[in-house]
Parts: sequence; C-alpha cells; structure tokens
Amino acid sequence: MPIKLEHVLKRVQALPPLPTSALRVIALTKNPDTTVKDLETVISQDPSLAAGILRQANSAYYGYARRISSLQEAIVMLGFQVTQGLAMASAVAPLLKTNLLGYEIEQEGLWKHSMLTAMTAKRLCQYKKLPYGDTAFTAGLLHDIGKLVISVYVQEVGSFLVEKVKEVKLSYVELEEKVIGYNHAAVGGFLARSWFLPEDLVSPISYHHSPSLAPSYPELASVVHVANGLANLLGIGGGVDSLLNPIQQEALDRLSLEETDLEYLLADLGEFLVDPSLFS
Repeated sequence: MPIKLEHVLKRVQALPPLPTSALRVIALTKNPDTTVKDLETVISQDPSLAAGILRQANSAYYGYARRISSLQEAIVMLGFQVTQGLAMASAVAPLLKTNLLGYEIEQEGLWKHSMLTAMTAKRLCQYKKLPYGDTAFTAGLLHDIGKLVISVYVQEVGSFLVEKVKEVKLSYVELEEKVIGYNHAAVGGFLARSWFLPEDLVSPISYHHSPSLAPSYPELASVVHVANGLANLLGIGGGVDSLLNPIQQEALDRLSLEETDLEYLLADLGEFLVDPSLFS
C-alpha cells in the first residue's frame, strides 16, 4: 500500500504551525546579541510557555537546590539553549499528548517518551562530553513527530508489520518504509522543514533510525538514536514498535559506547522518573 508523497505532505501541512513565540525563542537563542531581557519579553507574552519553563526549571531533572520563582531567574540559571529546548517542549506538548492508534500509543504516551528521549540525549552528551547538549535535547524531543502524520497509515497495516518483523531480518521502521513508502523518521524531517527548523534539528529527526546515512550531523543523529533506544528500554510511553527498532552497533561505535555505559545511563535516568512534575 505505498502512499504518494503528496498525500504525506498534505497531512504534514494539515498539522498546526509552531507557535510564533517558540519560533522567536529559537531565533533569539541563536543570535549572539540576544539579552536575557529579550528572551524574557518574548516568553512572558505566552503564559503557557512561561509556566512550562518555570515548571521544568524546578523539576528534579535540573536539580537546583532552591526554587526558581521568576522567568528571568530561570533563563539565567538554565541558559539560552536550555530555555530554547523548554520553549519547544511547551510548544509541541499539545501535539504530542494525543493518542496514536496506529502505534498503540495512549494519550500522553508520545509526550512522555519524547521528553525521556530528550533528557537521555542531553545526558548522553554530558556523559561523553559532546558539544550538542541542548540541541540534542530538542532533537530528542522532536524525534518522533513523524508519527503524528503516518499513524493513520500504520493503523491499516500495524498487525501485519508486527508479524512481519518476526519473520524477516528487518526492523519495524525498515518495514514501515517498505510497506507504507515512508518511515516516521523521514516524515518527521518533512514536518521539521515545514516548521522552518534548523538543519541541526532536521537531520537527527530524519535519521534517528539510520544515523550512519545522515548527510549532516551524523554524530548528533547517533546520540538521538541511542537515546531513543534507551528510552524504549525504560518502557515509558513507547508504542508497539518500541522494542522492534534495536540500537545499532554502528551508532554505539561512533559514540564509543559499551554495554556498561548504557547500564550507567539507564540507572542515572531512572532516578528522575520518580519526579511527578517531570512530564507535566
């Protein structure tokens, strides 16, 4: 049942655009002349965005000893790039908090998995001293946005894909592409471009299941690939494909990761899952 590209693109265009405030935050954080006041002015004009940033800044994940009570303080404490990631999280939360029947993802499941992947990607960069940090967070947050578009197609062939994975030596995402014509990672790239996101986000979104094929930022794509795999192993919010897209050895080799490293990261992240505000 391969579908035509124009059908996919129509569904991409049917999704709502990113809020202007989030796009302005992204633009400001990439401008070296931006001040804390500039960011505060833009964010304060969007109450839900401001509240989301404050809530996340006070979560156990960031681990500050005292409560952050003002937006200005949050921006100073977190830094511009973290603020960008949290602005994006607030912007896409309404989209990601929907149930996707094709992938058997319950309401808020995709949101939780995406946030966990984002946090894992950032942690991995800190652990391996990679320079991507907060870009990895945002890429991890958005890595599965393509599922919003093609879930309706997966719904028609989902049981076939699950059965076929058991028979052939292909991952779920590879079968997705063979049967539907496009996999959710590639479609996520289409959506990221329609939102005018920069290439350091478009590439890891598009190639998070095939990082070695990424024409740009292959190391960052590998980070998101491994982070996604670890988030799946933690078993929160994933869909029917969670354990059917294994972590590729090539990505582990690129990042110089051993099994002991993965075990350490899983244990490290597990400590944050007890925080009830983490996915709010």
